[in-house]
Amino acid sequence: MNVGNSMQSQGLIVHLPIVLTLLANVKISSGRPIIMLQSLETTSFVLPSHLLVLSGPTLLLLCGLLFLKVSISSRHQPRKLDDVYIAGLNDGRNTIAEARKHMVSHCAEMMLEGYEMTKGGFFYLPTPAGDRLNIPTKYIEELKNAPDDRANFTDSFLEMFMGRYTSIGLKWHLHPNVVKKDLNAALARIMPSVEQEIEYAYDAVMPPCGSWTPLQMADKFNQLISRASNHMFGGSDLSRNLSWTRTSIDFATDTYLAAVRLKQFPAVLRPVVQRFIPEMQKVRRHQSLARQVVVPEIEFRVKTGDRPLDLLQMLWEAAKGPDKTPEFMAYTALAISFAAIRTSSSVPTYVLYDLCAHREYIEPLRDEIITVLKEQGSLSSKAALSKLVKLDSFMKESQRFNPLSFRMTVTFGRVIHHDLTLSDGITIPAGTSIGVPAYAIAHDPNFYPDPSTFNGFRFVPSDSQPQQPVFTTTNASNLMWGYGKHACSGRFFATNEIKLILAHFLLRYDFRFKKGEGRPKNWPYELQNMADPTVEVEVRRRAEGGGKGT
Repeated sequence: MNVGNSMQSQGLIVHLPIVLTLLANVKISSGRPIIMLQSLETTSFVLPSHLLVLSGPTLLLLCGLLFLKVSISSRHQPRKLDDVYIAGLNDGRNTIAEARKHMVSHCAEMMLEGYEMTKGGFFYLPTPAGDRLNIPTKYIEELKNAPDDRANFTDSFLEMFMGRYTSIGLKWHLHPNVVKKDLNAALARIMPSVEQEIEYAYDAVMPPCGSWTPLQMADKFNQLISRASNHMFGGSDLSRNLSWTRTSIDFATDTYLAAVRLKQFPAVLRPVVQRFIPEMQKVRRHQSLARQVVVPEIEFRVKTGDRPLDLLQMLWEAAKGPDKTPEFMAYTALAISFAAIRTSSSVPTYVLYDLCAHREYIEPLRDEIITVLKEQGSLSSKAALSKLVKLDSFMKESQRFNPLSFRMTVTFGRVIHHDLTLSDGITIPAGTSIGVPAYAIAHDPNFYPDPSTFNGFRFVPSDSQPQQPVFTTTNASNLMWGYGKHACSGRFFATNEIKLILAHFLLRYDFRFKKGEGRPKNWPYELQNMADPTVEVEVRRRAEGGGKGT
């Protein structure tokens, strides 16, 4: 590859994309900067021009940036606690760099290793972004409501998703409180129309399926979740706007990809690089579309005095000062779609794959749904949803095996900005990212008997255990939704929405894996985990019911 060897009087002509890529791919090995060339061919930048003339001073600046990257990469991680186990070192046979690389696709096994070797104590999980301190559950109570100047929750989002550029985690002060205070109180009145939208969406999204039809159901569930969530947010004007529902789905994926790309560059270059990389250009297109859709909707409501029962109206009426603008409502709409759709859309796919692998649960679940539907007349009332205990249990067991995040960095993750002394005198150093090893806890026999066995009705109440945790439960052994003041405030709507989508799917369709295929492996990447979206499940419309179960 010819980086540029033409000299002009003004300086050296080089391709700016190549320059940026070289900087992004500088790695440190034994204290030396090494340029990793193997990734150059797959790097793409969109620029107004292809060539940039670098003068002598500019070349010096480029060399300075390269030196800065080397020096930044060579800095020490935040100081560590003494004598704390580090997962992945394999009794000293692996270097810390090798452990960080291994973690990218083996997070679960390293999490279990650290948890088991320390018996639930402190351990470090090496990651490409730094070594994360996993803390014992006994400290959750004292940290769950800690002020942000001691243990910052939002900064965990900013770190993971490069929020200063993607917007994830920035200005997320309005919607959590509105969801907790206003939306949750109105769910009994909102869910019936959401159920109607789900039935409409099934007819719009699914093909006829008169015979066995192979479908990538991960994408279908994404569309169903997007339509249901957007109906709750802004009514049918949003839920049936296909450009908006597509953006609300893609925004989460594109912000994640943008964050992955930005992390390849040193912090000093990110303000410049973020203007050129394609992933960030997609994020900005989503932000532009959000303004095109949401701003006119708010302006119409203000002009006409229309006050529909939806989250958008609740946000508008709660907003004050600089937040009370149509533009901020558009910004918040994307924040909510990121949180709601990203979290909820994976659950139906996991459940479907687990039902195909454990077919003995299908008819008992179907019978429960039909019984509740006959008793209650619909599935969307609070009473009906609460009676779907077998479905709730199966969802919870599926999530125990298939967490959205292995370490719950998204929910109980905290960044420690100043040395933090715990109640027993242990001090967590400033700059440490902490979290709780939720995946390992979910496989601890002290909390879950026979934890390696999938038991879909593990959480169904019985005479011997009348009180069982439900899908929305948050405590030290149930951390899917976080814990404390930052526990997900939207988990009650999300649970209702997922139950309705799964219940109507079970009533409408028979389903199975293709012949010879079994439960597909999930796709882990660092701390994230997702269902394989490429899997095709065979689906056939059931003769009876038509979605009504009668």
